[in-house]
Amino acid sequence: MTPFETFKLYVSIRNHFNQKNYDYFLYNGKSRTSQESFEKRKDKMFFLKLSKHEDVLGFLVSNFLENSKTWIKELAYSENAEKIYNDWLKRKQSLTYQFKQDISKLYDDFNGLFKVEHNQHPIILKSYLSGDVSLETFCIMLEITNSKKYLDKSLESDIIWEELSLKVKKYTPFIHYDREKMKKICLDKFDSK
Repeated sequence: MTPFETFKLYVSIRNHFNQKNYDYFLYNGKSRTSQESFEKRKDKMFFLKLSKHEDVLGFLVSNFLENSKTWIKELAYSENAEKIYNDWLKRKQSLTYQFKQDISKLYDDFNGLFKVEHNQHPIILKSYLSGDVSLETFCIMLEITNSKKYLDKSLESDIIWEELSLKVKKYTPFIHYDREKMKKICLDKFDSK
């Protein structure tokens, strides 16, 4: 990948995680960038360094998940950015195992996991916020149950949910998993009770 291609990808992923109306997948990663604008930048050396990474897309996604306002300098020369990427990669590689482990910690009443009562956060959200459930498991649970719309409506004035809802919306398309397999894991866990 060239430094300019890395720059274009950086802008696209940054926009994806920071702008409500930009969708990396809808626009095929395109953004309003030009070779000329890139050549005028004083930070080209950071894109040169980042272009040598073996997984630029994964590196950017994992770091923008952690901090959507991350700048290129923080990415290119940070050991912490590489640690964030490696932790994300481990979760990605062991997604099914992680999912099983996470849902084993959840409350046995499946419908109760998503229920919003008296404007209080549902159990599934509390489990994510407390660190008992990974972001990947949280996104998968919301997607396979189609419960995100319900939470958006029920928690529409909740500041924490508003920010997290956008994060879930932006990150979920990057999670590649077998939907039927995850549904079966849920059924096995919650039907056995």
